[in-house]
Amino acid sequence: MDAEYEVRGMHIEQLSKLLSVVQDVARKLADESHGRSYDQVRELNEILHLARLQIGAIQAEAGNGAHFAVERRRAARTRFGDLT
Repeated sequence: MDAEYEVRGMHIEQLSKLLSVVQDVARKLADESHGRSYDQVRELNEILHLARLQIGAIQAEAGNGAHFAVERRRAARTRFGDLT
């Protein structure tokens, strides 16, 4: 049973890190967006924010019911051009 909690915790942590990176890139996209696409990018950022809040709730629940601690780390910042 502990192994299942550990694997679940790793998946939650990976998803949290991934969302952090995606949210960082989306913020950069918002900074570079103008006109009609800006509203769509802003909506995307709001959705990503809600997703991060949900992951936080899942982490809190997993931390209370499981025997592991999930470390929250912010993804390293990159410049948008570095992704290619």
